[in-house]
Amino acid sequence: MTTVAFTEADLGRQRANQRGIVLMIAAMACFVVNDSVAKLATARMPVSEVIAIRGVFATAFVLALILASGLQRHFRLIWQWRVAARGGMESVVAFASILGLSHVSLGIATAIGQIAPILLLAFSALLLKEKVDARRWLAVFVCFAGVILVARPSTEGLNLYVLATLACAVLAALRDLVTHRIGASVPTLLVTLGTTTIVSLAGFAGSAVSEWQPLHLADLSLLMLGGLSLVGGHALVIAAYRGTDVSVVSPFRYSAIALSVLAGLAVFGDLPDVWAGAGMILIILSGLYAAGREMRRRRAIEAALEKGV
Repeated sequence: MTTVAFTEADLGRQRANQRGIVLMIAAMACFVVNDSVAKLATARMPVSEVIAIRGVFATAFVLALILASGLQRHFRLIWQWRVAARGGMESVVAFASILGLSHVSLGIATAIGQIAPILLLAFSALLLKEKVDARRWLAVFVCFAGVILVARPSTEGLNLYVLATLACAVLAALRDLVTHRIGASVPTLLVTLGTTTIVSLAGFAGSAVSEWQPLHLADLSLLMLGGLSLVGGHALVIAAYRGTDVSVVSPFRYSAIALSVLAGLAVFGDLPDVWAGAGMILIILSGLYAAGREMRRRRAIEAALEKGV
């Protein structure tokens, strides 16, 4: 029998990965709470009002974190054009996401949103000319087959709200490409502050074309919970990747689909049918396969480097 010897570094990495998995699941729970709040809020007020007021709370929470971290001396870095571009794209993502959630079940909206990593893979090949092998392209096609099962277009095509949810996933993938181009010198919290500020301002601009409703204490409490859960989700994702193996932690993003189905059933009484459930499974499997291929490729590169190839 072969005995495998583990070093303290190996054990430390394993503990970090276990912590990262827990944090990632917690992050997805925060995002599901945020989506649930947005869906509840749109039944009482227009999308622009939800985005604007939730954005005020989110910006306040991020600003408090920045001040607590002593990052305020780097405020000038927010004015980089890529930070502004990301914020502008996130504004469109926010409008598309909440518009879709207003008429699409939470589980289906979340499942469609989870195709963003697969879309990012496709965009990396098409726009950045990165090499993507046939098996990873197969994962892309399987993912889209899952989307078709979830969305199930009729003879009249996809309805507006499903299209909004799909547009949200596409724009989120493009946003992540822009994020990838933001220099490491810009702290993540400052990028987040720029994003929440621009998104909130976009919501206020929307008041020119939609009639806002009076805000009551219950509405403010709901939107404050949305802002807190939104910032908490982003912060927990960042923490989940700190000192961990991305390929180990990242697949647990798909826990959002299961959590959203449970939340949809508990809060809204929604339960996906068999076809939508099958589509969700295809989306999850394609994402896990793509993540596994990425992990094996990274390990092969590391092994080659260790051998001096």
